Amino acid sequence: MPPAERETQLIQHGRPEVFNPSSGEIAFPQDPTNRDAERARSTYDRPHRFTINGVFELLVMRQQRGVVGKILGGWQLNGFLTLQSGAPFTVLNGSDPGGIVTGNLVGTSIRPFLNTNLDLSRMTVREVQAAGGSSLFRGVTAANPIGNAGRNILRANGINRLDFGLIKNTRIREGHTFQIHANFFNATNSRDWGIPNGTYNAPAFLNEGAVEAQNRRVQVGLRYVF
Repeated sequence: MPPAERETQLIQHGRPEVFNPSSGEIAFPQDPTNRDAERARSTYDRPHRFTINGVFELLVMRQQRGVVGKILGGWQLNGFLTLQSGAPFTVLNGSDPGGIVTGNLVGTSIRPFLNTNLDLSRMTVREVQAAGGSSLFRGVTAANPIGNAGRNILRANGINRLDFGLIKNTRIREGHTFQIHANFFNATNSRDWGIPNGTYNAPAFLNEGAVEAQNRRVQVGLRYVF
């Protein structure tokens, strides 16, 4: 790989990250001559992730004898629970007055200056907003074109999601089953936020509501198995 291409790689704890997998990351260093300034949490960093899933068949009247058995038997429940830390993202300056990254096709990667002594990496998005939001940063200038805000210093809110399914199998005769199933995606209608706008001087800076995940969705289907 030519040296010029190697300089476009980001550093993940001393190792390169070669592309940007999220809207909150730019796959280009703000200063190609200072790779150490790109040392930060990886874009893929999720300190905590817990998932559990299962399928439960109710034992009531499994033989489905008689009309009552057809109604009360053959029920199944399934669920998938996900709890996960949010994604890191970078606060961007939104412009490049020093012309540092001219020609970068993915946009400017220039970061602003920090205007606070708070440890923003340990704060939630809402805590950063409450502490001052965009006022916690100061823009770069042509005379000082490279900010000191670190890469991926903020972290978006995590995922709290429960998907739930309900299945009713009714045995018609040997080898023939009629199935009704209902799937509830985001069954608890939790408000899981994505990565907010990271440009510090944008009107939507840290506006979680602009990237809210889909609300509850229900799908119902019929199936005849023979």
